[in-house]
Amino acid sequence: MLLALLSLVAAVESPPPHRILLRAAHLFDARKGVLVSPAAVLVEDARIAQVGADASAPAGTETIDLGDSTLLPGLMDAHEHLTFEAGPSWYKDEVELLQRPATEQAHFASAYARRVLEAGFTTVRDLGSSEYIDLGLRNAIRDGFVVGPRMLVALYPIGARGGHADIDPFPADRIVPSGVRQGICAGPDQCRDAVRWQAKYGADVIKFMASGGVLSFGDTVDAPQLTLEEMAAIVDEAHRLGRRAAAHCHGDAAAKAAIKAGVDSIEHGSFLTRETLLSMKKAGTYLVPTLLTRLALAKQDTFPPPIQVKARAAMEAQARMIKQAIEIGVRIALGTDSAVTPHGRNGRELALLVESGMKPAVALQAATVVDAELLGIADRLGALETGKLADVIAVPGNPLAGIAAVEHVSFVMKEGVVFKRPSPPPPPPARLLIRAARVFDGERIVPGASVLVDGKTIAAIGPDLQPAPGIPVVDLGDATLLPGLIDAHVHLGSELGSDYYAERAASLLRFPAEQALHAELYARRTLEAGVTTVRNVGSSDRIDSGLRNAIDADLIEGPRILAAGYAITASGGHGDGDPTPPDRLATPRDPLTGVCNGPDECRKAVRLQMKYGADVIKFHASGGVLSLTDPVDVPQFTQEEMAAIVDEAHQWGRKVATHCHGDRAAKMAIKAGVDSIEHGIFLQPDTFALMKQAGTTFVPTLMAAETVGHMAKEGKLPPPIAVKATAAAEAAGRAFRSAMQAGVKIALGTDMGVQRHGGNAHELRLMVQAGMAPAAALRAATLGSAELLGVDGRVGTLRPGKVADLIAVPGDLLADVGRAEHVSFVMKDGKTILRKQ
Repeated sequence: MLLALLSLVAAVESPPPHRILLRAAHLFDARKGVLVSPAAVLVEDARIAQVGADASAPAGTETIDLGDSTLLPGLMDAHEHLTFEAGPSWYKDEVELLQRPATEQAHFASAYARRVLEAGFTTVRDLGSSEYIDLGLRNAIRDGFVVGPRMLVALYPIGARGGHADIDPFPADRIVPSGVRQGICAGPDQCRDAVRWQAKYGADVIKFMASGGVLSFGDTVDAPQLTLEEMAAIVDEAHRLGRRAAAHCHGDAAAKAAIKAGVDSIEHGSFLTRETLLSMKKAGTYLVPTLLTRLALAKQDTFPPPIQVKARAAMEAQARMIKQAIEIGVRIALGTDSAVTPHGRNGRELALLVESGMKPAVALQAATVVDAELLGIADRLGALETGKLADVIAVPGNPLAGIAAVEHVSFVMKEGVVFKRPSPPPPPPARLLIRAARVFDGERIVPGASVLVDGKTIAAIGPDLQPAPGIPVVDLGDATLLPGLIDAHVHLGSELGSDYYAERAASLLRFPAEQALHAELYARRTLEAGVTTVRNVGSSDRIDSGLRNAIDADLIEGPRILAAGYAITASGGHGDGDPTPPDRLATPRDPLTGVCNGPDECRKAVRLQMKYGADVIKFHASGGVLSLTDPVDVPQFTQEEMAAIVDEAHQWGRKVATHCHGDRAAKMAIKAGVDSIEHGIFLQPDTFALMKQAGTTFVPTLMAAETVGHMAKEGKLPPPIAVKATAAAEAAGRAFRSAMQAGVKIALGTDMGVQRHGGNAHELRLMVQAGMAPAAALRAATLGSAELLGVDGRVGTLRPGKVADLIAVPGDLLADVGRAEHVSFVMKDGKTILRKQ
């Protein structure tokens, strides 16, 4: 009876699987290398449940009929570099990669990953990166922060000093040389250590440079760069740790040594002789020829002369080598070395293999079952078979009759989730008329108005607008249309979560590039919540400026960002980190990271933030709630230090925000000329009167006080922080009401990052509950914040000529500001981001 009851409970609690039935004219059987017609694949959740024309579809199954297409397993690329992409100028790439931080380069990598996935490649082996960008990208894709193919990563490739794995020969007093941790080794023992460093940080595969390379400055392309003993140590250590080893190798002598060392795959192999190819076949060593590189190397005038010479030699030799390898029957896996060529064109490699003499079916196998074997994942991927992960793509027609079909992927599914469908959305119209029952223009309600959008700007607004012929109309019905919300206090680079200690531990283990990719999701959530502009008042590792630049470059979607860089703080202050013993810190805090003592050092800290792209300066005038050792209301800078910070920022044309809970600290900050006071929880009425007199804006962040108060009650904060959080939660409402009574200018800010990003509009509800009129709260969230940020000439109101940032919420927003938490329409810069029916 008990077992029966438990089974019944389990049946009730387990949701039914999500099923999709895929139908198409053909299916490629990667195991046999033949087409099966007609084709059907039933997917349940992440796995393939049935394969074959007779696959049945239970009730409730979504059916996708792909017509005259061929279903294929998700393609694989065994040689990718998703974290970089060469541009038209080698010189420009060299300079930009030196200047761009990993936390910005990560967003380029995210965009490349999406492109590769949409090209039908659902798994890649990333064979070399720097600053752990590949690791961060792998983890961010796995954990759902960004979209891309499944990744196996190598981290830093291992090689000799001065070799292809080493950075170009910059003077050591200008660019920090690489060491063993970055893969540069000398002697078998150091090379083992280099392997262990990569494994320590999460490498799935080990990559080493057996010979010189084409695109490096100081080495000969076909000369061995490691001794046989060093290669043997690398391969042995990789295998001992359960990793496979791949060797970048153009040269024949180096390849012979790598094969003898037991390497699993030879990458490129440009100068390999027939004898060496026969050795590979005998040893079972895979060849990953990366033919696609010839398309980039053919444009030799974009490279410095030494590289041009190597490129010509490699291309000529590669064409001969690959024909021999196919003829001999070497096990060939598909890899493109994309990054040398643009990401997303990976499918072209199959055509180049076929042009070199490979049969189309064999080329498809190289990109599926053979790659899966090389990568060690054939138990779950590589073929469309029952029980395997549901990585399925579709290409038009019959790829065995025309292999170029794989360059036109129409459908992509990865682990049962559809990422691309046959019908892409139409391009957005240049002009658009948007109607709603009521419009809040940033200052007042305009009943029954319409807004005409022309490109990125508002062309007209009014109740009598009629669309010209050909201009589409978006009728939002019984909704309130208003300017995009502006949040003057966010931290898009982090999110606290419900477990203080777990998040602290995770953040210590997480490299900056991965944290930057988390910020992509936070930014997207924020934008979809109707917040089209934010002021990010504090971030580490240049995450905020990197995110800003990536959004501005249309690499990713998110709100317009004004970034502060590192918040300026005193030693031991709110921004100086947890009290970890200083002898354990790898990087001591200093003015570069915002920590300063004395007016001159604080000026330097401000200048350094602006050097690296700060739009606004933030400093901590008092202690904080979520720091362990500082009293929440005690001033943390002297009057002279605050004055130096504000003066220096204003000299450079930047506004200044100060984190300030304490009353004494606020008086000092107002005297120093600060533009806004953030939080202000313990401020007294006379201090708000000073703010009114000085024109200082108040950003109350009521949500943060509410959140930490709840966490304190639930026992989720360390005791020293819980005491401060409880006091802050009790005082926040009183301070807000005092500010309103004093007539202080108020802008909306949430301190998002303390709570889950995307819930910003809840601040409006709290402001109204604390006594603010709904229209005043909306003004604070639009024009009020725009004025504080100095962007009111572009955003904050709906006026002709301003940027077309518009959102809509159902019903009458003034009757219930809580409706702002249910945004139904978002437009930023004239582009529709969200529209719920």
